[in-house]
Amino acid sequence: MKITKKWAAFMVAAGCLVSASSAYAFSDLPNKQQEGIAEALQTQGVIHGISADRFGPAEPLTAAQSVQMLVKAMKLQPDAGAANAGTLAVPSTAWYAQAAETALDHGLVASSIGSWNDKVTKEEFAQMLYKAVTATGDYPLIKMYVTVQDENDMASGSREAVQFLLLTHIAELDAQQKFHPRDNITRMEAAEMVYHAMNFVASHQPVNQPENDDQVAVSVEKVNDQVNRIVLTKEDMPNPGYGLKIDRIEFVSEGKAVAYYTVTKPAPGMMYPQVISTAKASFYMDSKIQVSVKQTGGGLGTGISLKGSLEEMPSVTQ
Repeated sequence: MKITKKWAAFMVAAGCLVSASSAYAFSDLPNKQQEGIAEALQTQGVIHGISADRFGPAEPLTAAQSVQMLVKAMKLQPDAGAANAGTLAVPSTAWYAQAAETALDHGLVASSIGSWNDKVTKEEFAQMLYKAVTATGDYPLIKMYVTVQDENDMASGSREAVQFLLLTHIAELDAQQKFHPRDNITRMEAAEMVYHAMNFVASHQPVNQPENDDQVAVSVEKVNDQVNRIVLTKEDMPNPGYGLKIDRIEFVSEGKAVAYYTVTKPAPGMMYPQVISTAKASFYMDSKIQVSVKQTGGGLGTGISLKGSLEEMPSVTQ
């Protein structure tokens, strides 16, 4: 049969298409859900198979594979000005060298990891994933505590990371409410967590950290996706009679507001123990608003309720 140039070109193109489509078809994944996760991650260059058609879902994940996956997933960039956080040497010719250097720049690598070939435990990966996600921005969370039945098996430095991943639905517990922190994490378990982390980052905007006047510390607590609680804290007050009060909130421009506060003095005639205390005040704000705080510097003012706020903005001491 005579093969024309056009037909030959078509066959080459068709072969390329078949090759490209089959590149994402791992033959060793047990269900459609895992196939979909693996395909989504491979399409974005976050994961690779251990062979042309095998992902190795039950294989343990190494430290090198972990940093490659996390740096790619969170799109982290090298930070030339960062003090390299870690003592692990990075072979310059290693396939993971750039990802490892970037991970060290951002302090991702768990301190318990001693070699890039080490198998990574679930709690080590939780620490690294938590740091990778928060390297993309600050995400306020609803203040909750998830009971983990094997929490005592975790290192103390892992618990915050695990709680964050559970509250954001990046990770989950088993039917016995256990995390199994000391088990080696498998490639599929890591891929699933990274997939959910990427979806979390894509669907949540990092909080705009309030600007303060250096007289008080300001933090943000998430109430829900629409509302944040802004908390002002002033330490080293002479006694518990001193407090903070929100005087007013001015919306200075679209998307920006200034909260004015006053340091209140003890009520006349009241006796207070002479102990160093901490004063707090809080208010609720639309999560899209950038907030700054300033001291009124004069009268005590009056606490107010914000439109859509959930409670009166009190003067609180503790």
